[in-house]
Amino acid sequence: MAAWRQGARLCLLTALAVSSVGCTRPASSELGELPPSVGDFDDAPLKPIVVAHGGQGSPAALSDGPLRAVQAARTRMDAGDPPWEAAIVGIEGLEDDPRFNAGIGANLRMDGKTIQTDAAVMDDLGSFGAVAGIRGVRHPIRVAEAVASTPHLLMVGAGAQAFADTLKLEGATLATQRARDKLAHGWARLLSDRPMAGWEGVDWRKAWNYEVPAPKNLREARVLALGEEGADALAAAEAAAEASQAEDESADTEDGTKDTVGVVVRSSEGHYAAALSTGGTTMALRGRVGDVPQLGAGLYAGPHGAVAATGKGEAIIRERVAAEVYRRMADGLPPQQAIEVATRNITADEGVGVIAVSDLGWGAWATSQMAWAAQEGAKLYRADEMVWR
Repeated sequence: MAAWRQGARLCLLTALAVSSVGCTRPASSELGELPPSVGDFDDAPLKPIVVAHGGQGSPAALSDGPLRAVQAARTRMDAGDPPWEAAIVGIEGLEDDPRFNAGIGANLRMDGKTIQTDAAVMDDLGSFGAVAGIRGVRHPIRVAEAVASTPHLLMVGAGAQAFADTLKLEGATLATQRARDKLAHGWARLLSDRPMAGWEGVDWRKAWNYEVPAPKNLREARVLALGEEGADALAAAEAAAEASQAEDESADTEDGTKDTVGVVVRSSEGHYAAALSTGGTTMALRGRVGDVPQLGAGLYAGPHGAVAATGKGEAIIRERVAAEVYRRMADGLPPQQAIEVATRNITADEGVGVIAVSDLGWGAWATSQMAWAAQEGAKLYRADEMVWR
C-alpha cells in the first residue's frame, strides 16, 4: 500500500451532517443465531468479516458467486493482506462470473455495441480510486486500484482507457448472450406503455446520441440487441407463448436487475475497505455514469466501517447512500439499521441494495432479491439460506 495513503487523503473521511430517525429491526433467522448487526451485541474481540453482493435484483439462488468472492477475500486476509487487497480480490472473482453485471458479464448499452465499465475502491486510510467508461478490460477494479496510486481520484472516458492500456491488464470480450437478452427485454419495456422508472415521458429519440441510428420500432430495436436471426427467433417464441396463453415474466426479472457487484471487508484489527464494479445500466444514453465511481454514492469506507451499494444509480447518487449509511454507523447505529434508515427514500421501483460492516457487525438489505454472502470469523451466511422476518 502506497505510503501517502497514511495521511494525504484523510480529508475524504469528513462526513456530512444528517438527521437520524428510528427503524424496525429484524428479529430472527432460519439459521438461528444472527450476526451482531441484527442481533445482540457484546464486547468480544473483533472477528474478520467479509460481505459480498451480486447486485440488487440478482436472484438469491446465485449466492454461490458472492460466497466464492467472500472466501477468496478471506483467504487473502488470512495470508496477511490488508482489507484493500482482499476487497479487490473478492471483486475480481465476481468480475469473472458472467451471471453478474461486471467484468465479463457487463451490460450492453442501447446500441447493442457499446459496453463500458466502472469500478471503485476505498479504504479507511482515505485512499480512493475510481474509473468510469472503459472497455475491454477483464478486471476494471484493477484500473481503479491503479488510479488510487496517482494524484487523482477518478479517471473517465478516453483518458481512462489510455491509462488502462498502460497497465497491460488482461483484456476480455464482454458481450454475453445474457447481456443481449437483457437489452432486448429493456427495449421491449421502453417501447411499451409501461417503460422502466425514469423513462416515463422522455423523448429518447430526440436525446439519442449513439453513432448508429435510433431504432424506429421494436423490430429494429431487437435487431440491435440480438441480430436479425435472434430478433426473428424472439418474435416467434413470443407468438408461440401468446398462442398458448403462457405468461413471460422474464422481461420484468431482467429489467429489475441492477447488478453492480460489491465487497466490504473488516480486519480483526478493525481496518476497513469497500470495492465496487459494474457494467452499468443497459438502457442508458451514451456517456451516462452511475453511482459506482462517485465518492460517497456507491461506496464509502472509513474508521467506522465500510459500505457498498447497488441499484438504481441515479437514486443512489441522489440520496448519497454510502455516505449516509456510513454516517449513521459512525453515530452508533449497527449496519443493518443504518442501511434501512439511509435508504428509506428509495422506492422499490427505483431499487437499492446495500451491504455494510462496522465494529458492531454487518448488514445486508435490498428492496428486492439480492445475491449476497458473508463470513464472520468461521461462520458463513448466504442470502438463499437466510430469511429476515
